[in-house]
Amino acid sequence: MKSTADRIIERMYELNIIQADIKRATGAGKATISSWVSGNTKPSGIYASKLATYLCCNTDWLLVGDEQKNNIYKNDDLPLETATHFEDTFIEYKNKGMTPIISWIAAASFSNSPLTILNHVVDWIPSLPHLSARAFGLIIQGRSMWPEFKPKEIIYVEPNIVLEELKDGDLLIIRCHDEKQANFKQVVIGEGKNDMYLKPLNPDWPHQTMQPMADVSLIGIVDSKLVKYR
Repeated sequence: MKSTADRIIERMYELNIIQADIKRATGAGKATISSWVSGNTKPSGIYASKLATYLCCNTDWLLVGDEQKNNIYKNDDLPLETATHFEDTFIEYKNKGMTPIISWIAAASFSNSPLTILNHVVDWIPSLPHLSARAFGLIIQGRSMWPEFKPKEIIYVEPNIVLEELKDGDLLIIRCHDEKQANFKQVVIGEGKNDMYLKPLNPDWPHQTMQPMADVSLIGIVDSKLVKYR
């Protein structure tokens, strides 16, 4: 049976965070957090609540492993006060003209755990008026979408999109079901919405297999990009 320490380590791995991140988020001391992770002590009181929020999970599941309460937060499942605060926070950023850039690992969790975006912001870019408050940025890695998208360029992603709205050639952020990191692909639509495949833009990319859309989860559609030259 898993211990509290096991569950903390599990969520740290899934969210790609380290003890220093937990220290900044909860205010707990380095030795205290090390004791939680090693299993010598358990978080309690306000620390337990802060830790569960940061790890995007239920406090009861984190502390006692109640499987019925192992609710990795989904937006619809959040307590009303938390969900409202979550939405208000995004709107507040939008009103300030700010869009968060997150990691590709955090993006993979966005659909199921949108609170992740608030805990894993790596930078900020100007918001675009036509995008929703939930829009976020990603920094291009690798050359699978070369030459249109080069490493270190920044793309804007709109998560408020459904399969029925997609058009042939749209650029998508998706997550393969067996991977923990989001991916960037172009959609190819055949004879109908049930005939959808994904491919890289780079014709020289070694992995040119057409991937069925049914094998992935849709995270968002790429709207545009922001290029920084220095």
